[in-house]
Amino acid sequence: MAVAQVVQEDVQVRETGWSPAEIAELREAVSRAPSIHNSRPWTLTLHRRTAVLRENPEPWMNHDPEGRDRRISCGAALMNLVLAVRSLGWGAQVEVGDSSGLVSAAVNARGAAEPSPRELAWAWAVAQRRSHRAPFSRRPVSELLREKITDAATGVRCGSRWVGSDVEAVEVARMLGRAASAFHADPDYTRELAAHVKPDGRRLQRESGDLRGLAAVGLTALTTHLPDEHHLAQLLRDESVLLVGTRGDRPADHVRAGQAVERAWLEATRAGLSVSMMTQPLHLPEVRTGLAERLGTSLIPQVIMRFGYPAES
Repeated sequence: MAVAQVVQEDVQVRETGWSPAEIAELREAVSRAPSIHNSRPWTLTLHRRTAVLRENPEPWMNHDPEGRDRRISCGAALMNLVLAVRSLGWGAQVEVGDSSGLVSAAVNARGAAEPSPRELAWAWAVAQRRSHRAPFSRRPVSELLREKITDAATGVRCGSRWVGSDVEAVEVARMLGRAASAFHADPDYTRELAAHVKPDGRRLQRESGDLRGLAAVGLTALTTHLPDEHHLAQLLRDESVLLVGTRGDRPADHVRAGQAVERAWLEATRAGLSVSMMTQPLHLPEVRTGLAERLGTSLIPQVIMRFGYPAES
């Protein structure tokens, strides 16, 4: 009988075919994935030449009532896991499923296969990636780089769209402002946010109180300084804002959105850009629908991403 050996609290190893160095690389790649509120809502299990990522069975929270954030976070971790397997020189066959409302993804290493230059560049960027919630500088992101980011985000049943014109910026600002006001006025939500402690020991409410600008509407609490819609529209015009969406809205689609987010983030990171993402406004069905209608897209909005160059301190 095989006995599971817990290598780290979030990794289990059973009759593995992975070397200790490979195990360390797989774990490191997964641990560096972006996750909403740094929650890391997954467990990694290694068995023979298969790596399985499973969503943790935690209770639903008011700030993530449908588990969207958890599944998007798992998707980003899955992308990093695939890149780690590929960078080790293995082919990667991915199977995503869900059972009892929880998603899982198996990455099977199938024979030797050299990674592409793009995969190697993304794998390198995994360790460099950071979340930047502060305002950006006024230096614009080039159209060529924007095209590379949208190309990276494109995948099976998922894609992305930039917020472009002044009219679109105004419409998106209205939707984000309404969402922020709704969360700001929800006592159950703000109470939960005030009590929530992240794995690093910081309280979400304190973190949200420090946010300014567009990032503030992505994590709204009683202490958040919300910009007015006019200011929001100006920020949307000044920054490069990308809407990542999917063709469907099932658990597997949320995982795909997370994979798309991480690909776009890594592509931006390798080019020297800073990035942050927000999902909170998109928890409201009317905001998802409204954004899709106003931007004229058939995609179901899942994540809003900000791209830019950091402002000089």
